[in-house]
Amino acid sequence: MSIRQLSNEVAVCGQISPDDLEAIAELGFKTIVNNRPDHEVGAQLAHAVIEAKAKSLGLAIHYLPMEVGQPPSEILLEDFKRILDAAEKPVLAYCRSGNRSGQIYMGACALK
Repeated sequence: MSIRQLSNEVAVCGQISPDDLEAIAELGFKTIVNNRPDHEVGAQLAHAVIEAKAKSLGLAIHYLPMEVGQPPSEILLEDFKRILDAAEKPVLAYCRSGNRSGQIYMGACALK
């Protein structure tokens, strides 16, 4: 798991597993945002599996998927911004590689 800090309060990474969540909590993250759609690839874990483990560790988790190859919609950016504004920080957003999550974060930051 390679985490990239985008700001003091937000970082992104590639796909996480339930086994990664304890380390994520130990690093101090309080909120997770999953930007990867379920069933994007065959062997991918469903959001519900990660969500159950995250909640058992006291982490808040949100499912806000964005399809590969699509630009983030205005609604997605607004939803992400709302989550960030209300979330306990720091926040870790993830997708397959972290790139989509980074695009969403940058787009949400640009909203007025």
